[in-house]
Amino acid sequence: MTARDNSSAARTCLVVLVVGALVMLVACVVLVLAIGPLDILDEPATQPPDRSGTVEVADPFIVAVMDVGQGQSVVVITPDGQSMLIDGGRSGDRMEEAVIPYLQEHDVEELDYLVISHPDQDHIGGFPRLLENMPVRALVDPVIPNTNQTYAQILETALELGIEGILVRRGDTLDLGPDVAVEVLWPTDEYIAQSGEDERNDNSIVLKLEYGDVSILIPGDAERGAEAELVEQDENDQLQSDILVVGHHGSNTSSTAEFLDAVDPTVAIISAGLDNQYGHPHDEVMQRLRFRGITVYRTDLEGTIEIISDGETFQVVPLGTDAMP
Repeated sequence: MTARDNSSAARTCLVVLVVGALVMLVACVVLVLAIGPLDILDEPATQPPDRSGTVEVADPFIVAVMDVGQGQSVVVITPDGQSMLIDGGRSGDRMEEAVIPYLQEHDVEELDYLVISHPDQDHIGGFPRLLENMPVRALVDPVIPNTNQTYAQILETALELGIEGILVRRGDTLDLGPDVAVEVLWPTDEYIAQSGEDERNDNSIVLKLEYGDVSILIPGDAERGAEAELVEQDENDQLQSDILVVGHHGSNTSSTAEFLDAVDPTVAIISAGLDNQYGHPHDEVMQRLRFRGITVYRTDLEGTIEIISDGETFQVVPLGTDAMP
């Protein structure tokens, strides 16, 4: 699948998405996902080479896990100025106060990609405000059943603005220039077909970013089911990454022992709100991360977490927090 469709195909895709979203809004009901039982710890993973260190480069590769309270939003900026925003948090105010200023500070005037990992409010709530304030070239969407009216609003706005629509599945790639690889590891048509709205987390887009020797895995809210499938389908250590943006805000529904061993990160970043009502990150997940000697950063305690890389090493820089719930 190419990362750029022609305008006619893009418009057709968005029309289908809008109609499908409106139908689902009438037909579906909102369900609450259950928290799963504690995983049994496995043997410690063998750590990959430590590539952390001081990065001094004029035009670095930047990935920032933004402080958006209880939600997730990840900014990606390449050395040649291409950009991607993966999710938008739950709040339009937080989008306007934190994410948009960060993009502007890094001279991003137009986003190449706006990625909906999955249509939960804490991942897409800020997108309407973003679309009011910044041009976007393409909207990337897994297209899964949901009842979120904000999702329908986003698709309608994208259609009105003529934004290209891209449906992605495992094996697809997105073009962020010759030096950056962006691979879609999940979802699959087969898994979506056998699941329903209550498994929308497990149908999250899972992205792997690679810049030189440095790799970052961003699994959205993927939970045990998706993690098990990803581990089973893992080929040539495809999941292995230096940095993991921890799935589902550190909920115990994600980050199984087997998945962590397959990813084998040196650094984990958790996006969660201070003293949030869900108890994220859960103690069991923190124990599994610490057991493997993984260095953990948290947006609720340290604010926006910035990763800066020259392709050989990377530096993790907490930017400070204003304690968003």
